[in-house]
Amino acid sequence: MTSKRKVRASEPTPSRPMTAVPPQVRRRQAAPVELARALVSARAAEVAAEAARVAEAEAEAAEARRSLAERLPTPPSCEPGAEPALDSRSLREKARAREGTAEILVFVVGGERFGIELAQVEEAIDLPPVHHVPEMPPAMQGVMTVRESLTSVYSPRQALGLAHDIGACALIFRRRRSRLALIIDDVDDARSVDLAQLRDAPAATKGGVVLGVVRHGDALLALVDAEALLAACQAIPQPETE
Repeated sequence: MTSKRKVRASEPTPSRPMTAVPPQVRRRQAAPVELARALVSARAAEVAAEAARVAEAEAEAAEARRSLAERLPTPPSCEPGAEPALDSRSLREKARAREGTAEILVFVVGGERFGIELAQVEEAIDLPPVHHVPEMPPAMQGVMTVRESLTSVYSPRQALGLAHDIGACALIFRRRRSRLALIIDDVDDARSVDLAQLRDAPAATKGGVVLGVVRHGDALLALVDAEALLAACQAIPQPETE
C-alpha cells in the first residue's frame, strides 16, 4: 500500500514565489499612450504649418491685387474709391434730354424700322395661331398660347400710323403676371443708340409713342416708348357724344 503523507494544520502551505514585472513590459504597456500623444502633436504641427501657408498665399494675392490696381488707370468719370453712378432715368427722360445711350431691339412693321428698349422685350417668336375672341378692342387680334399660357395679341399699326396688315412675328412683353404680344413683320437686330443724335419725332405721331428718330444705316429709325405703345394698343376708344 502506498502511504500518504499527512499534512499538519500547523504546517504552512507552499506557494509560488512572486516575481517583479520587467521594466520592458511596463514600457510596452505605456507605448500606445505615448504614440497617441506623438500623433496629436504631429497633427497640430501640420495644421499650424498649413495655416501659415494659407496666410502667406492670401498676403501674396492681396499684394498682387494692390499692385495691379495701382497700374490700372482710373476712369475719368470716377474718383478713386467711388462707384460709378447708375443712370436710373427712363428712356423717355433720357430721350427728352438727348443724353446717354439706349440698348434697343430693331423691328420692322409695314416696311419701316422701329427701335424699342431691349430690356422691355421678353422674347421675339414666330407668330403662332391666333384665336379671335368676341368684343375685342380695335387693336386686339385675339389670343395665342405662349409657354402654356394665354397671351393677348395686339397690332401696333394704328398706334404707329400704319395701314392694317398681319405680320409673321411677335414681340412678347411681360406685365406683372401676364404677357402681351405685338404682331410685327420681322426682327432686325439689337444695337446701341447714342441719344445725343436723336431728332424730333414727326408731328403726326399720336400719344407720344415715338420719342424721336435716329439714323440707322441709310434710313431713319423711329425710337418707340414701349409703355406708351402698349397703352395705346390696349386703349378702348370712348364713344362720341353729341
